[in-house]
Amino acid sequence: MNFKDSFPLEIEFSIDRDRLYRYLRFQALAGCFALVLPLSVFFASAFYDSHMAAYRHAGLSFRIGWLTIYLLGGLIVSTGLTLTAYGCYFRPAARLKVKNLRLLVDGPYLRFVSGSFIKFDRRYHFRDISCYATIEGPVLRRYGMKSLSFRVQGPPHTPPIVIPGVTDAEGVRDVLCEIDASRENHTFQPSAISDRRSQ
Repeated sequence: MNFKDSFPLEIEFSIDRDRLYRYLRFQALAGCFALVLPLSVFFASAFYDSHMAAYRHAGLSFRIGWLTIYLLGGLIVSTGLTLTAYGCYFRPAARLKVKNLRLLVDGPYLRFVSGSFIKFDRRYHFRDISCYATIEGPVLRRYGMKSLSFRVQGPPHTPPIVIPGVTDAEGVRDVLCEIDASRENHTFQPSAISDRRSQ
């Protein structure tokens, strides 16, 4: 199969797995804490109200003192729950997600492998892909990374596919744009790949 571009038929793009792992670990810790903290504050407030029912005429300093104690207790509990959930599930999931992540060009297809405990292997024809972009937010910038993003044809308001950790995301974006322009109108022939690999 011949294409107008000068790139190989098959390309695998590099993933900065070390930085991506640290980024996913931070995301997991922050996400767990953000989910658990409101629940801990809610229960701490409920226990505080129950405790203070017997001290309706207590002074302000007394109330503030006990409220501080319960809120600190809630913070300690939320920290413990966060670390437990992170250690038991989210850290192993992040490690597997980093290990499984792959981005490849396979003839007229873009192949994207992702997932942690459940692994997904998707292939998109270049004619179905549009709008390649890079994303850089404060957390990504902290870890020296950018995410690669592209859109696939689908229902309206379908969110783009975002791939963090791609090495030189801007360069990969430009390469994919050039490959897309060359290969979007080609039809994949499985026998062509098999013949090429058998040579």
